[in-house]
Amino acid sequence: MSNEDLYALDVLEKDYLPVLRQKCNMLIQMLEGKKLLEVGCGTGNLLGLLTTCDYDLSGTDYSDEYLNKARSKHPEIKFFRGDLTDVASWQEHRDSYDSIICSEVLEHLNDDLTALKIIFSLLKPNGVLIITVPAIGSLYSEFDKKIGHYRRYSMKSISNVVVQAGFTIEKKRHWNFLGMFGWFVLFKLLKQDIQKTSSPILGSILGKWLSLESKITFPIGQTIMIKARKS
Repeated sequence: MSNEDLYALDVLEKDYLPVLRQKCNMLIQMLEGKKLLEVGCGTGNLLGLLTTCDYDLSGTDYSDEYLNKARSKHPEIKFFRGDLTDVASWQEHRDSYDSIICSEVLEHLNDDLTALKIIFSLLKPNGVLIITVPAIGSLYSEFDKKIGHYRRYSMKSISNVVVQAGFTIEKKRHWNFLGMFGWFVLFKLLKQDIQKTSSPILGSILGKWLSLESKITFPIGQTIMIKARKS
C-alpha cells in the first residue's frame, strides 16, 4: 500500500469516526471476558476505541503496512501478523481468547469457512465471536470488487457458514438501515469511489442515525451483526 493510499485511508477513517464509534458501542454490548482479539484489525482504529475499557487487547492482520501503522498509533496494544488462510500458523494462539471481533473481514476471503474454523480454534471454551459483514447481495458493486469483496451476505448465508464452523449463534441482526440506501445510490447507481464520497458531515449524520439503531432493529440494513459462541 502506497503512502498516498494510507493518507486517503486516514482521511476516510477520520470522516467516518462517528460511525465507527456507534459500531464499537454495539460490539461492546456483546463482548465477554477480558482477553480480546480483533482479526483483520487494519490500522487499529476499532481497537483504539476499546482502550478505555478494561480489556487485554490484541490485534492481527495480514498486511504489514496496516500493522506498522497500528503499532505507531496504539503502542499499548499487542499486534501480530496472521493469515486466515493458513491453519498451521495459529498454533501458539489456540484456546487463548475470551472474545474475538471479526469486523468486515470474511467478505475479503475466498474461503470464509476455513477462516471461521481458525477463529474457532483461537477462542477459549465458551468464548464468543462477534462478526460484522456487508449485507444484501444485490448491492454488490464494482466498488465491492475493487476493494476485494468476494461477496455480500444474506442472513441465511452468513448464519450457515458460522454454524458449519462449529459455532452456536446467539444473536443476529441487521444494522445501518440508512447506509443501505447510501450504498445503492453512491456505488451502484453513480459508481463513485469512496474517497470522493468521504465527508465529515455525512459521517456525523450517519453516526447520529446509528445511535438510534442501538434502540431500534430494522428487518434489513447495510450490515449484518452476529454473536456466536464456541460450544
